[in-house]
Amino acid sequence: MSIRTKKVPVFVAICIILTTWTCSVQAGGYEWGGLGSRAQSMGGAFIGLADDWSAIYWNPAGLTQLEGMGAGFDFASPHPVIKDGSSLSNLLPGNMETRYQIDTFAQYTGIEPTRFNKETVEYDFYFPSGAGGYWKCMGLNMAVGFYTPAGYFADFKDTMGYGAGTISAKLYQALGIRAINYSLAKQINPALSIGAGVNILYGNIDYEAKKEVVGSGILDYKWGFEFDCEGTGYEGVFGFLTSLNDKVSLGGVYRTGGTIDLKGDAGSYLTLTGLSERSDFTQKFRYPSTYGLGLAYKARPDLTVTGDWQRTNWSEFRIDVDYKTPGLALTNKDYSADWKDSDRYRFGLEYKPTDKWALRTGYFFDKTPVRDKSVSMSNIADVDRHNIVFGVGRELRKNIQLDLVYHYAWGDRTVNGVHYEQRINSVGVSLACKF
Repeated sequence: MSIRTKKVPVFVAICIILTTWTCSVQAGGYEWGGLGSRAQSMGGAFIGLADDWSAIYWNPAGLTQLEGMGAGFDFASPHPVIKDGSSLSNLLPGNMETRYQIDTFAQYTGIEPTRFNKETVEYDFYFPSGAGGYWKCMGLNMAVGFYTPAGYFADFKDTMGYGAGTISAKLYQALGIRAINYSLAKQINPALSIGAGVNILYGNIDYEAKKEVVGSGILDYKWGFEFDCEGTGYEGVFGFLTSLNDKVSLGGVYRTGGTIDLKGDAGSYLTLTGLSERSDFTQKFRYPSTYGLGLAYKARPDLTVTGDWQRTNWSEFRIDVDYKTPGLALTNKDYSADWKDSDRYRFGLEYKPTDKWALRTGYFFDKTPVRDKSVSMSNIADVDRHNIVFGVGRELRKNIQLDLVYHYAWGDRTVNGVHYEQRINSVGVSLACKF
């Protein structure tokens, strides 16, 4: 391998080290919008095009379109606002739903307010969302990279008056799925390329719920539940890309999904009874399989139109937790989350008025996998989301490309008279270079 070829793996390794420790986030649904500001600014309709470094995510067969060696880096900054019209519950233990709704806070007097007051939360995030590099070796197109396919974050704090004192509550939960990808691609003939890869999946979950009743003059107590865990798993990625004619290409991708074996520590306490439990535990997190088809139509040398259909088999998602030392609060669980398979419909356009500039736009629709019975800020306040994106690309100098994207998403949902909504503003930037 030449000295120039060695630069790509080294560059990507540095990016992986920098990004592995960041928190992946997604407002509402678990799945993120994709990899690369160029692809995202075309609505994520990129399976049938896949002609830059982000092909490691969209369709590994697209790597055969890349000449020489290169690398890219992606940065994202989403700003979600989430509303749960009923806030978080505060119910007697016998009235709580712990399988699907996952009610968070329990009361022990029967006269406390049954709901907290805060209905809206908003966040600001800034994080590297992926990196990748590609090269050719032994007649194969090779690539290695890192990206964040899914994640979830919530941080709720509220205080309300009760008797002569207050009830304070805190809920923090963060889930991150990160993938380190190794891909190979081969051009079978001028009209057909195939690709395959493996994702090393790293997952971690951090959860903390606390409640404190202070100075009420009625009944003061503290309650808390927390756990954190991390682990790894694997999934396969397979893709094809074929030219139907000199203007139209068709691509397909299938990701097998995989089970991430999480290990961690959990604890619970309630001062009313002196309850205090602690245990190691294991959790099998089933990351679902996904697949999709995409078309790319090069209407003119300066105009490309794309369209994708993608599906995630969220019906595979399960809750499977096994405590080493089970207790009253730390109980083993093994059941289906009863989510639905979800579809996404994506459309994009890229127009190049000059050799150095590109203008892009797109739209996509995400169907929520979460059934009515599971919608809650304490679980996942998900909605069907409409997404509109705009982007611009600029060749800064020979072999160096800068891409910017703006993404706005919105969705509303009403369940049993309770209104849920999401509004997300997001910006992203990608830098790509060829060696």
